[in-house]
Amino acid sequence: MALPSARMVRMLALIAAIPSVVLAGFTLWFPDIKRALAYGPLIDAHTDVDCAQCHVPSRGTVRQQIQAKTHHLIGLRESSVDFGYQPVTSTVCLACHARPNERHPIYRFNEPRFSEAVRKVDARSCLGCHSEHGPQIVDVQIGMCSNCHTDIVVKNDPIDIKHDTLIRDGRWESCLTCHDFHGNHAFQAPLVVSEGLPINAIRSYLVMGNDPYGSEKLYNSRQP
Repeated sequence: MALPSARMVRMLALIAAIPSVVLAGFTLWFPDIKRALAYGPLIDAHTDVDCAQCHVPSRGTVRQQIQAKTHHLIGLRESSVDFGYQPVTSTVCLACHARPNERHPIYRFNEPRFSEAVRKVDARSCLGCHSEHGPQIVDVQIGMCSNCHTDIVVKNDPIDIKHDTLIRDGRWESCLTCHDFHGNHAFQAPLVVSEGLPINAIRSYLVMGNDPYGSEKLYNSRQP
């Protein structure tokens, strides 16, 4: 009995692969499968958010996207295109999280006076500090305030250990025990430094722990 030709083997392999490809593509429509393929877990506040609310499909068909990328690669096109989905940017985040009381709006960090600070903490975008699919929700050091506030002056300073003393002593970890970065928690900063939140509670919060500032917000996030 003659062995099948190489062409016949390739054809049979292709035919056998078609059902698997179709089945795999079909299963990717299920939300649970999408979450399983994500880079990491969603943060607690986003467990009910659908992937499509942040990940928007790129323009054009898959063939057009591949063609455009190929043309860019060989110099027939000036710019490339996004394949599959558009990048998640701060615009996507701010569609839900823009607040009128934002203490540190990201656009401010584009000012030249912050150029040195953003080399250490890139607060020009939400994703410069926050990660959705990762082991922690804030990827910065707990003493990050030192990058901008070494020269802060508080008039009529009401706290028991004055801000200039805390700065002089390098106690930058105390900032987040009394103040939340965005200023949106309904949290009253204490006037006695020792009554601030435990530093370990802050560290835990930055790595997806419980929110020590409380669940009450001055402005709730919007739904897209």
